[in-house]
Amino acid sequence: MNFKDKALAILLISIFCLSVMPAAYAVDYSIPYANVDIQVYENGLINVYEEIDYHFDSSANGVYRDIPLKKNQSIENLHVKVDGAYADYKVIKEGGKDRIKIYLYRDAAKTKKIQSGTDVKVYLQYDFTHVVKVYNDVGELQYKVWGDEWEEDLGSLDAVIRFPSDEKIEYWINPAYSDAKAEWSDGNLVITSDGVSEGKYVEARALIPLSEFSPSTPYAQHINQNAADEIRDMQKNEENTQNLLSTIGSVVNILLVALCSIPLAIYYKFGREPKTGYQGIYEHEPPTNDSPAFVNALMSELGKNVGELDQKAFQATIMDLIDRGKLGVDSEDDTEFTKTTFLTVKSTEGLERYERELIDILRKYELNGRISFSYMQDCLKEETQARAYQDRYDNWRENFKNEYLPDEVLGEYFDSTGYNYMMYFGVGAIILAIIVGMISWFIDFRGDFITTIVAVFFAIVGGACFLLPSGIGGKYTMKGMLYAEKWGKFKKFLKDYSLIKEHPPESIAIWNKYLVYATALGVADEVYKAMKMHVYGGLDNPNYTSNDLFMFYYLGGYNHVDSSFATASSTISAANDSVGGIGGGSGGGGGGAF
Repeated sequence: MNFKDKALAILLISIFCLSVMPAAYAVDYSIPYANVDIQVYENGLINVYEEIDYHFDSSANGVYRDIPLKKNQSIENLHVKVDGAYADYKVIKEGGKDRIKIYLYRDAAKTKKIQSGTDVKVYLQYDFTHVVKVYNDVGELQYKVWGDEWEEDLGSLDAVIRFPSDEKIEYWINPAYSDAKAEWSDGNLVITSDGVSEGKYVEARALIPLSEFSPSTPYAQHINQNAADEIRDMQKNEENTQNLLSTIGSVVNILLVALCSIPLAIYYKFGREPKTGYQGIYEHEPPTNDSPAFVNALMSELGKNVGELDQKAFQATIMDLIDRGKLGVDSEDDTEFTKTTFLTVKSTEGLERYERELIDILRKYELNGRISFSYMQDCLKEETQARAYQDRYDNWRENFKNEYLPDEVLGEYFDSTGYNYMMYFGVGAIILAIIVGMISWFIDFRGDFITTIVAVFFAIVGGACFLLPSGIGGKYTMKGMLYAEKWGKFKKFLKDYSLIKEHPPESIAIWNKYLVYATALGVADEVYKAMKMHVYGGLDNPNYTSNDLFMFYYLGGYNHVDSSFATASSTISAANDSVGGIGGGSGGGGGGAF
């Protein structure tokens, strides 16, 4: 069984296990009851009080509460109290959320963790900023009084939201199929639920008249648009959708299970690689003289289709241009401990079109004749710049593929028939699974839980087929397989420091070529470390400063290119902030025990 066979087998087995096996947690506990009290203030701030009951059927170190944070939101003035155990807590700020981690002890010295049979009540109180949205025509509170990220079911829920005025307001409870009930009472929205299952949520959404807010609302989001009608329409459409779904009947589970065999049939018919008879264990030299971008495109990796470039190709092309003397490297002290890296364009003569396009992309961030990575980072924090950078990069990839690996050329190396069939199956499976899953989720009928499980499993299989790289469903031709095997063995050689030490290249120029190709293959760190020790004997040797390519890596230029993509992606993701969809409210989150 070759690597691709093993990868496919492991993937399908993992999908099956994750779909049918119940989740197992190290701590056995339950959450019998929760009480949530929210006060909305005239200045847009909300104060949240949570009382959560835990019952432990095993020993535990503590519990945690995750609170998702959207753009500009923050948790302030946090107070934590615990009944039934001694406690300490800390707040861990993770990507997009605050985790309140509460350590529970059964002794005052706080040396012994709590035991089975313990009942603990946790009280949390905190101010939550920039949750309320203030539009031109209305204010809005969209808040999950119980989130969908909890590890366990909730036994029962009581919640109340207190508004600045007693005037009755428009409100909704999401999702529309939730059994949670709400009623208006003296300026308060009172919400009750007999239980919330793991993975479900209870969200309150209310339209608040602008008259209930003070002239200054520094703790609210201000959005310059009308939103009341859009929100009403959104909620009405959600209700109509549920009514429509309630008329749809169940589907046959056996059909979905039988259809899961289609990806295996596609793989065995179209995806198995030809046998080349190649016996090499390692390749000590680059097997071909192709550009690093071309090599990157033809190598199959998870997350990348054969014939497409990724960020490593962009980095490797920059480094190749440095190695060939087309780009120069420079730096200046930024602070006492950091340097700013620059590139200078020395010549574009004789360059391929995709190389000139890459230089044109970099030149957008040129200051005083030098391409500044610090300036690039600053620019990419602005949405328009980030989108333009991403568009230019996507065009660069597409232009390379069209010019150097059009379908007729790629076809010499790779047969994508099986990959196309996998894609068709994936799209069809996801659509069918969504239909079946929605029916089984929103309509009560006998066996709906089993149908839900089957639909989820089928959707995962379809999603996996849709997202699989082309190297799984498709296959290399004989020519392409030999190409991939040789470059794969060269990559294996580059990763093995002992082999490089045993078979070092004879000149710095070849070491540089190794580093360029290693970048394209995703193993640049290994070659850089070997080069640093074997060629220069450590950075105490001043000769390394004369090698522009080595200096580019040493000064962080390689990582700066990585960071540029990360910064652009982060900026684009953060830019979409307006009227929230169903389930898009603030708060919510979840928690668990450890």
